[in-house]
Amino acid sequence: MKYFILPLLIMISSPSQAGFFKKKVEIGTEDRPATLILPKNYNKKKPVPLVVGLHGLGTSISQFELLFGLARNQNKLGYALITPEALPRPADDLVAWNATEECCRYGDDLDDSGYIQGLVRKAIAEHSIDTDQVFLFGHSNGSFMNHRLACDTNGLFKGIVGIAGSTFASPELCLTGTPINVLHIHGTEDSIVPYTGENKDYPGAEETVARWAERNQCQDFQETLLSENLLFFGFEPGYDDDDNLILIGSLKDISLKPESDALVYSQCKDETVTGLWRVNGANHIPLFIGRNVVAKSLRFVGYK
Repeated sequence: MKYFILPLLIMISSPSQAGFFKKKVEIGTEDRPATLILPKNYNKKKPVPLVVGLHGLGTSISQFELLFGLARNQNKLGYALITPEALPRPADDLVAWNATEECCRYGDDLDDSGYIQGLVRKAIAEHSIDTDQVFLFGHSNGSFMNHRLACDTNGLFKGIVGIAGSTFASPELCLTGTPINVLHIHGTEDSIVPYTGENKDYPGAEETVARWAERNQCQDFQETLLSENLLFFGFEPGYDDDDNLILIGSLKDISLKPESDALVYSQCKDETVTGLWRVNGANHIPLFIGRNVVAKSLRFVGYK
């Protein structure tokens, strides 16, 4: 096993560089603020889409940005962006969203769903946001959280992109009655949130997506093998003994060909779509940098 340090990756992904020419506005509550970042082309007379990025358990906004690049893609795609921070949980001080009983605050009554909905509604009330173009993009615990938000709301979000997460163990806890665009992305070798859901209370990736397809009243299904090229290469991000970000893997893992399967439900109610990109061989944090997965995935769920 070889380790590769990421100075170039860190350089091109710096949140400070990604924020060039952007306007940042503080929103949220006094005890729990958040930042709304407006794109450089923002004009009050022209509503812009809004994307909410939700990081994973024990990680930060800057780490989330480094891995997935929502701020890096913002000016090119022209959306406003909120990347709120989860709060530390009492048990071990790890930051976590209170998404479902299975992930990841274990009985805590913190209302993260209400908090994030409040951020979205405040952004819409105070800025020129296209209310038909509001999206969620989350990883791991953040993906659990965006499934929760989709279940808790009716029409607030156009679509969600979830990476390596899942939804409620019990389908009855998902209360939405409104169809919504859903794209789930999951590595088949995920050792944290298993692709199949094996030995977990929450459903695996395929069941999670099938539930949304049923809710969306989809009539057609197509599975296309090796149709998506999502990975820059097959390394996994990790940390060395000095907490430096590294790539774990070897040069043989470079991926230049499509490695992912597309499982897509179509002919759904209100012209919604539901899909799964199954990333063959990838673990919990597929390294997407080098392929514009942000743009591609957002367009899948209705971004215009």
